[in-house]
Amino acid sequence: MNTADDLKLDEEVANSWVRIIEERFAIEIDEFRLAAFTRALTSFACETGEELEGLLKLFVSGQLDEAQRAYILHLATNHETRFFRYPPSLAAITEVCANLRRPPRVLSVGCSTGEEPYSIACSLLRAGHAGFTVHGTDVSQPCIDKARQGIYRGHPDLRADVAAPHGPNRIRFHAWVRDMVTFEQHNILAERPVNFPAPDVIITQNMLIYYRVETRHLILQKLAAMLPVGGHLITGPAEDGNWNPMGLKRMPNHLLNLFVRVA
Repeated sequence: MNTADDLKLDEEVANSWVRIIEERFAIEIDEFRLAAFTRALTSFACETGEELEGLLKLFVSGQLDEAQRAYILHLATNHETRFFRYPPSLAAITEVCANLRRPPRVLSVGCSTGEEPYSIACSLLRAGHAGFTVHGTDVSQPCIDKARQGIYRGHPDLRADVAAPHGPNRIRFHAWVRDMVTFEQHNILAERPVNFPAPDVIITQNMLIYYRVETRHLILQKLAAMLPVGGHLITGPAEDGNWNPMGLKRMPNHLLNLFVRVA
């Protein structure tokens, strides 16, 4: 049974992990995800033959390999997602892209394992777009690796027009669909820019809620700077933290936050 001193030490080590994660990876772990992160990290430490404190020392001293560091970053981030998760966003993207005179370019930030970019691709295909590029980014390399495979559990809206059976209760997106949906491991708070210039639409959903308000605004400003004049930025309905940007106009929509770059 853990003593009070043991519990205090565990809490101190967990808080040390949070500080290091935020410093090294420029991400935030809020209090609601701290317990889940600590449990997952403790399990990973046991797999490596270490306790949480010993794993922290290895991490800080640079003795963990790249795969182990990538997995710790994966544990620290949220990966909740599903196909066609929020239809109003897909409808807004389809409407914006309908007015373009060129193949649309859509950036999905915080795409997790790829369900959102593929949902966008399906919506554009079914709206009649023969060509487009949807680019998904996520801070987790394991998530990006899974997304690039394009293999998922079956879903009633993933029909033969976009995917084919791939084993029991599995589907894989057709190769020509996967060619139009690209992925990149990227931390939006890092200095390195996203390798996807001048997107027509940027969407980020269910990611900003895990950051403090001032960090949300910083992320949104970075995304806005990527847009050309006429480009659109979409966030979930409660994610912008009352952001009031320069050079962007908020469009009327009670189901989501929709901005267009005007200058």
